[in-house]
Amino acid sequence: MSKSPQQNFDDLSRQILLLLQEDGRRSFSSIARELGVSEGAVRSRVNYLEEHEHLRFLAVIDPVNVGYRCWAMLGINVTAGVSPHDMAVELAKNQSAIWVGAVGGEFDIIVEVWTQSSDELQQFLEDYCYTNKKISSVNTMVGMRMYKWGAPKV
Repeated sequence: MSKSPQQNFDDLSRQILLLLQEDGRRSFSSIARELGVSEGAVRSRVNYLEEHEHLRFLAVIDPVNVGYRCWAMLGINVTAGVSPHDMAVELAKNQSAIWVGAVGGEFDIIVEVWTQSSDELQQFLEDYCYTNKKISSVNTMVGMRMYKWGAPKV
């Protein structure tokens, strides 16, 4: 009988993830030394966590500091009878959509968009939201300043 992914997400996995959240480029050998386990155990655990989609390595960047002059969060509601999942998959194909998620509450979908200018944001809204018959409403929240970004501690 094989283990479920949750059976291997234990305290060691959480400790490894916490250390990788502080520095995603940290070596397995330094993590192993700090946690008192073998380097092979860390490597094996990280591989397992990646394979079972508990962990994905990404570079987190500040959009303004890398040239994006406009960023916005869009709260989107789909037209009755339209699947939020299908609409989210469609929006996720757009290169300007940095983060897309189906949510519960006031909106069906949240989309984070980064563009070079407010004109590009307006064009994104025109091309992919306002003229899309699958979308009933869009609440655009334009970013002004970022105070915190990152990942929650596990």
